[in-house]
Amino acid sequence: MNDEWLTLIPLAQTTLTLDISGTTILLILMALGAYIGHMRGVRAILTVALGTIAAYLVCVQGGDLIVQVINRFWQNSPKLVAFAAGQDPGAVAAFDPLLTTDLQVPLFFRFIFFIALVAISWFFNKRSKWYGGSPAKHEPLAPVLGVFSGALTALLWANAAGLFYDEYVSIMGPLGYPVGTVLSSLPDLSQFVPSLIVVFILVLVLILVFYMPRILTVPEPPKKS
Repeated sequence: MNDEWLTLIPLAQTTLTLDISGTTILLILMALGAYIGHMRGVRAILTVALGTIAAYLVCVQGGDLIVQVINRFWQNSPKLVAFAAGQDPGAVAAFDPLLTTDLQVPLFFRFIFFIALVAISWFFNKRSKWYGGSPAKHEPLAPVLGVFSGALTALLWANAAGLFYDEYVSIMGPLGYPVGTVLSSLPDLSQFVPSLIVVFILVLVLILVFYMPRILTVPEPPKKS
């Protein structure tokens, strides 16, 4: 029997090639995280999101961002004191940097510590004071903040995986298909991550300022009459 007719019918092909870019994979992961955050609310994933942010800043960026922030506050502290005292901040000399970024922790320990921090935040998630269900009719902003928290968490996980893999390749060489192919295709958005983290933290600070009495009290649904 001649099987050449199989090549003429697309549905009869024996193999199927699916080409998905790294950006598409990242968007799918972020959409999944946003969906989970929307369904569960920000209270249910906030601890994991905060743990992921801490793990990313300390382990992926090697703590450089934290060191820069500390140095900036330290160097500008004389100017801030002068401004608060009513003096001219420009006439006051800034301090030298307090910390340096010369020390780099090896990749293996940073990767293990990243996993450990995320796992710890996951373990303590349900033990936090703010954990609980937050339906939209009781806390209208909870699903919206949950979407942002879930998408940001997924983005940090994916970006961390891509950056860790890039360092691994430079040391040990690339991995095979499909793991190496997927990790190498993920886009590097590390330049945008600090801004997203700052926005997230600012939103949380505003919530703490305006809703502090209610933050640690999980809303209960109204009793049925």
